[in-house]
Amino acid sequence: MDEILIKKKKFVVESVLAEHPDHTTYVCVYSNVHYMVRVYREGYDKVLEDYKTLKHAGINMAKMDYHDDERKAIAFDYFPEKDILETLAVKPLEEGYFAALFSLYRFARFSKVALSWEPQNFMLRGSQMFYLPIKVEKLTDDNGLEKGGLATWFHGEEGLANLARKGYDVSKFQELSSAEVSKAMALMAVKYW
Repeated sequence: MDEILIKKKKFVVESVLAEHPDHTTYVCVYSNVHYMVRVYREGYDKVLEDYKTLKHAGINMAKMDYHDDERKAIAFDYFPEKDILETLAVKPLEEGYFAALFSLYRFARFSKVALSWEPQNFMLRGSQMFYLPIKVEKLTDDNGLEKGGLATWFHGEEGLANLARKGYDVSKFQELSSAEVSKAMALMAVKYW
């Protein structure tokens, strides 16, 4: 695919960013500006609905610039920064990452929405945490940040398993015990609530 048409605008494809069962994400250029374009095979209407929910909740995310209902394609702002998992694959996360994450979580809790909390779904831009997917659920006792993925933000068993599953070399890291991860999570929660 060389071009993607969205509302009669030609987005020139530079690369494929990700392939998923329901959509493909591309890096495209239109009018000398880079965009992240997602073409959906299924779930397009749900994405539009979830985008409105996230926007209403005040969750930082890529702005939807153009969408085409007929082609089921959406052009979002493009963020060139690394996702959190890429940073975690190099070193433990600094406190600023957690301050930004808990700040974003306040908005989610207030609006009673749950995000996909694994680090590959977030990106730090300046001091603000941004959510990358357009996927949201109703917040329950089991899918909040503490139970829904915060442990994967540390180099404990869950975090290293997540890194390994995504193809990163984890042999250079000393695995934190579950007690160390629990303590770090508790301290972060107390500090940033």
